Amino acid sequence: MKTKYFKSSVLFAAIAMLFTACDSDRDDNPILGPNHTASEFVVNTSAVADQYIQLTPDNTVKLTWTQPNYGVNTVVHYKVQVGLNENGTEKWGDYLETGFTSCNANISGEEIAKAICKLDGFATEDDYVDMGFREVIMRVVAKIVTTSSIDVEGTEISSNTVSFKHMAAYCNIPSKGCLYVIGNCSGWKEPTKTNAADLENWKIMETEIGSKIYHGVVEMPEGDLTFRFYTKLTGWDGGDSYGFQVADEATDVELTNNVYTGSGMTGKGSWAFANFPGGQFDITVDLNKNTVKFELLP
Repeated sequence: MKTKYFKSSVLFAAIAMLFTACDSDRDDNPILGPNHTASEFVVNTSAVADQYIQLTPDNTVKLTWTQPNYGVNTVVHYKVQVGLNENGTEKWGDYLETGFTSCNANISGEEIAKAICKLDGFATEDDYVDMGFREVIMRVVAKIVTTSSIDVEGTEISSNTVSFKHMAAYCNIPSKGCLYVIGNCSGWKEPTKTNAADLENWKIMETEIGSKIYHGVVEMPEGDLTFRFYTKLTGWDGGDSYGFQVADEATDVELTNNVYTGSGMTGKGSWAFANFPGGQFDITVDLNKNTVKFELLP
């Protein structure tokens, strides 16, 4: 039999799902008492459930489902859970990060692969082993959430389980992120994957996976110094720049007792230090608080 591999748009152009109409979404808060329950809801079987699906960072898996009847016309929040069927035993992982408020979802292949790698217990890329095509299962959990992001008690309900008989993950194991220091110090090398090797010495690392706090020491040259940061190597206009301000203009700042502290934001505005003496620059960037600290080490 000829094996078929479905990827990206080719994979999901083939999906012809039966859609069950959802009630129109509304933003008002429902008036519900405790332990308010809903009837069951059903995730539809995918038209590609029996096909061979190789997950990639760029493709998506489409799911559709009916809406639970809570007795009120309100926005329902959905989370997708991924698991493995191992010889008849279901093994479930965490809910995926991305949530939905409609009765259909294009689920990121990247998120699914990440969940499968976690289920397999792979902690690092060195641990990873290609497990090939396996039966991957999914279900959806629905609940009502207030505008204050508080779960309404008694509204959570789980769907049935659907199966993808032949789905293969890839190595997608969370690791520490980095910020690239881009400026005249690094020769204004464009932040692209082509220049990754040249920028290897111009990056600072996340302190912990997912912390969004970055720290590192970079050897800066003597002279006028101008730089900003990039979270990804997506080019000048990829939307991943982080600097002093939004506008692509350098702003003069100064060290006080060899230290500069200030704020940062998504944008192309660079920090500029006139007559920088050169030396090791200790850099800390907190993307949670949008703060920066630069210190010239003795």
